[in-house]
Formats: sequence, structure tokens, C-alpha cells
Amino acid sequence: MDYSKELLQKIEEEARRMMTPAEISALLGIDETELTDDINTLGHPARIAFFHGVAITAREIREDIRDAARAGSPFSVSECLSMIERQLSSVTMI
Repeated sequence: MDYSKELLQKIEEEARRMMTPAEISALLGIDETELTDDINTLGHPARIAFFHGVAITAREIREDIRDAARAGSPFSVSECLSMIERQLSSVTMI
């Protein structure tokens, strides 16, 4: 499938709204199997757009949790520590 710049932007926007590939395909009138396959293909423009949208939302949520931790929320402090552990476990420590 040929993805226009506008379509990739819409995929990213819907991913930011935490929509699944199946939901995005229904909203945008794209074949579900094709969109899912393209999102599962490393380097594909649809995958890049989808994960960019997911990453933006994840960053926003994590910033909110971090801010709540700084304000003294015990849950948020615990969640921040867990996020830091996950973050460090995703890279090789020398």
C-alpha cells in the first residue's frame, strides 16, 4: 500500500490516542491485515508513524507520573523507580 504523508500523519494521531492497528484501520478505511502487516515490518513508514504516536503518548504519561512523584505521590515514586529499572534493563550496562 502507498501511504501518503497525510495518511501517515493520521496513523500517528490515532496511535497517540492509544488506538490499536485494527481500530485505526477501521477509522481510516484501510485494510486491517495490510496495515497490521505494515506496522509489523521493521522500517516501514506505517510502523514508524505508529510507534512515533505511541512514544509521544508514553512520554506524556511518564512526564505526568514523574511530576506526581516530585509532588510526593507514593504510587508515582514507586512507578518512576520501576520505569527507571525498565529503562536501564533495555540497554547494555558496561
